[in-house]
Amino acid sequence: MPDNLFLAGGFNGLRMTSADGRTWQPPTFGKEGEVCRGAAVGKGKLVTVGTHGGNQIFAHSTDGKTWQQTTRDGGYGGYVRSVGFIQEKFLALGGDPGAVGAANPYVLFSSDGEKWDAPHPISGKFMLRRLAFGNDLYVGVGDRGRRSVSPDAKVWKDVEKTKPTETLIDIAFGNGVFVGVGLHSLRMVTRDGVTWSEPTLGEEGEHLNSILWAKDRFVAIGAGVTFISRDGEKWERHVNRNAPTAAVYGNGVFVGAKWKGRLLISTDGIGWEETVQAEQHVEAIGWG
Repeated sequence: MPDNLFLAGGFNGLRMTSADGRTWQPPTFGKEGEVCRGAAVGKGKLVTVGTHGGNQIFAHSTDGKTWQQTTRDGGYGGYVRSVGFIQEKFLALGGDPGAVGAANPYVLFSSDGEKWDAPHPISGKFMLRRLAFGNDLYVGVGDRGRRSVSPDAKVWKDVEKTKPTETLIDIAFGNGVFVGVGLHSLRMVTRDGVTWSEPTLGEEGEHLNSILWAKDRFVAIGAGVTFISRDGEKWERHVNRNAPTAAVYGNGVFVGAKWKGRLLISTDGIGWEETVQAEQHVEAIGWG
C-alpha cells in the first residue's frame, strides 16, 4: 500500500481510494443496505466501520481492492459511528443516537485494524461522535452539547453545564489548542478540554461541518463559508463554493464529499472542484 492514501466509504458498502485526492480507483461494494460510517488509514491498513441492519461492520484492506469484513450484533442501538487512527491505534466511537439521555456510549480499540476489542462503555448520557488528540489528552464532542476530556480515551470527564445550542460537530488539534465547530459558524477553543472559550458565532445557517489542522492553520469548512485561523481565536471569513459536508486534509490538499456520491478537491478549503461522482453516497472520508 502507498504511504499515503485517501479512503472514501459510503452506502451499500462503497469503498474507494486515491493517492492524490483527484484520481480515484474503481469502488468496491458490500451488501445492499451496508453503510460505511467512518474511514481511517494507518499502519499500512485501510479501515472502515459501519452498520448493516442491527449489526456493526468492521472491514480492513491493505490494497483497497480486497476487503476482509467482520460483524457484531449492535442490538439496533449500539451503532459504531466514527473511526480514527490516533496514537498508533484505531479508535472507534459508538452508541445509540436515538436514545435521549441513555445513549450507552462506548469506545472500541484495535492495534492493527483487524481485531477489535470488546466495547468499553464510557460515562455520560449522550454519544461522543468526534475526538482529537493533543497535549497528552483526548478531547471529544458529541450530542446535545457534550464536551469531554480523557487521558486514555477510556475514562471520560464531561464539561459541566453545557448547552445543546452549543453542540460541536467536529474538533481538531493544532498549535497547542483544540478547536470545535458547529451550527451557525459556532467556534470554541480549549487547551485542556475543560475550560473553553466563549462561543463565537457567524451568520444563521452557515453550519460548519469540518474543522481541519492544515500544517499551520485551522480550516473550518461549512455551508457557504470557510473560516481560517492560525490560533483558533482570530478568524478570516471566506465565502466558499461547492463545499463538502465531510472533509480531510492530506498531501497538501483538502478532499471532501457531498450528496450524492460527489468527491471534491481543494487547495485552500474555499474553492472546490468535483473530481468524480460515485454511484452511491459517500458518508466518510479518511487519510493517512
